[in-house]
Amino acid sequence: MKAARPAVVVANPAALNLSQQNFQRNEYTMSAVLQSPNLFRSLRRVSEQEAVTTIGRLALAAVDAASGLEALAGVALRLGGLHGVEISLHAGQDEVEVLEWHDSKAPAPRGSATGLIAANSREWGRLRILFEPRMKSVECPLRFARVLAQQAALMLNRLELLAYKEAAGAAVRRLQERLDRRKAVNRAAGILARSRSVSDEEALLLLLRHAREAKRPLLPLARTIILGEETGRLRPMSLRHLGSNDFTSGATH
Repeated sequence: MKAARPAVVVANPAALNLSQQNFQRNEYTMSAVLQSPNLFRSLRRVSEQEAVTTIGRLALAAVDAASGLEALAGVALRLGGLHGVEISLHAGQDEVEVLEWHDSKAPAPRGSATGLIAANSREWGRLRILFEPRMKSVECPLRFARVLAQQAALMLNRLELLAYKEAAGAAVRRLQERLDRRKAVNRAAGILARSRSVSDEEALLLLLRHAREAKRPLLPLARTIILGEETGRLRPMSLRHLGSNDFTSGATH
């Protein structure tokens, strides 16, 4: 009995802030390493094995999708006879983002090979390399295109995971801040309730009203009351008339 194939999820690069604004595709404004003809010709050519090893390291070290994809393309373009890398990414429903890197001074390539940018059931798009028909630096252009596409996918997967992790951490911090705020406000209301012999609800309303009328943030106000009780400096107060210094004497606001 055949095992069921995992569903392929078409990933959206928008989660990585991957957009046209992050890339410079004009041959005169693209990064000098990739596009300046003089610099490009001065770069040392690499072997296929060196390129694959370097691409793997760069995919693991990339900190953002834009510079990461550009770096991978830059290594591929250092192979003799390989003159272009084109990446088509899913940018939304029925939308495709096309990214291109070319050696503008090279002769027009006549061969191409395509690889699917996918890994671990995540599909991002397609990658195509352009090369001279008799390219000798790569044993099998199709295999190299697939390796390059897979490394790009692994890099995008990793960056997406990091982005989700960062977003989740930010959400946890926001929830913790809300919890700390609620705990401080409830504790301050309890202090007021005990000191004034009123219910917790009345004390909370008093606290909210004072914060609103004094135009003070609720959390610092609650912390001032808590500090006043902890240091023994909580002053008697009137439930009807509250001034800005009615809560503590000498406590920091």
